[in-house]
Amino acid sequence: MSKVQFAYLKTYNRIIALLLTFLGVTVSCAKAEYGTPSANFIVNGNIKSSVTNQPIQNVRVVMENDSTYTDATGHYQVGESRFPVSQTFTIKIKDLDGSLNGEFNNFDTLVEFKDPQFINGDGHWYDGETTKVLNIKLTPKK
Repeated sequence: MSKVQFAYLKTYNRIIALLLTFLGVTVSCAKAEYGTPSANFIVNGNIKSSVTNQPIQNVRVVMENDSTYTDATGHYQVGESRFPVSQTFTIKIKDLDGSLNGEFNNFDTLVEFKDPQFINGDGHWYDGETTKVLNIKLTPKK
């Protein structure tokens, strides 16, 4: 290899190294995001007596990993954060306080979010939330 060829190779190597360095700096300055897309699936509604149509307070409502109790108006709200696609959740209703509010039968049902539409997303990994209303009438125990 002649000195001229060696000088060309050395120059080309420096140019390639400079371009790779520039490319590496440019790529490292880009904002990278890591995570999994998610959305909140919310179920809310009212629980009333099937006989009197009056709201039932202190009834436990369970949706997967979230639970709550109905308020004085029979209202509840539960939710789960999941991947933003169609989802089905089990809702379990239990009257746990004995005769305080009357005694009612437990009730289990499924809530399906098919092709959900999400609102209030952040434009990145959080797609927002979607809501279903589920009003329930519990039958009294005999």
